[in-house]
Amino acid sequence: MSMVRTVRTVRGDVAPERLGPTNTHEHVFQVSPLLPGDELDDVEASAAEIALLAGSGFTAMIDATPIGLGRRPARVRRISGHAGLHIVATTGFHRDAHYGPGHPLLSLTAAEKASRMRAEVTVGMPDRDDDPTASALSARAGMLKVGIEYWAITAAERATLEAIAEVHRDTDAPVMVHLEFCTAAHE
Repeated sequence: MSMVRTVRTVRGDVAPERLGPTNTHEHVFQVSPLLPGDELDDVEASAAEIALLAGSGFTAMIDATPIGLGRRPARVRRISGHAGLHIVATTGFHRDAHYGPGHPLLSLTAAEKASRMRAEVTVGMPDRDDDPTASALSARAGMLKVGIEYWAITAAERATLEAIAEVHRDTDAPVMVHLEFCTAAHE
């Protein structure tokens, strides 16, 4: 078991002891067909919320928004700088329902998912989730995430778990598993 020596934030790596009080699961931006009317896609509103978080005594947060759900890495990085709050961005994939039937991310293989996540941790996240080849890479992800459906792990989620295990082994990036009320924990 390795010891975490740095934490990757959207503004660069920092020593763990520099994080201070940390909100460990929040979203700066998030858009999902599963949450109609609950979108977080307003830059000013998100910036104001992050400023409130910083003003409440937190000095860091984990932005738990994975690939395909409206992440905006360049804006998250700017918001982080303006608020003076360390933000750890996430790569990975949420549970299938967040993408909707037929979404192209659901058909990616474990190898394709691992390649994308590895690049987001080591090189940077594209500013647009719908274009993973976008040349504008503004920040690197510091967390790997998988979301799991209720009661069972789907084939797409199993591929994500396999990919995350590989990327974690290669990069030592920490892992977040989102279980719906822990209903699939038995798997």
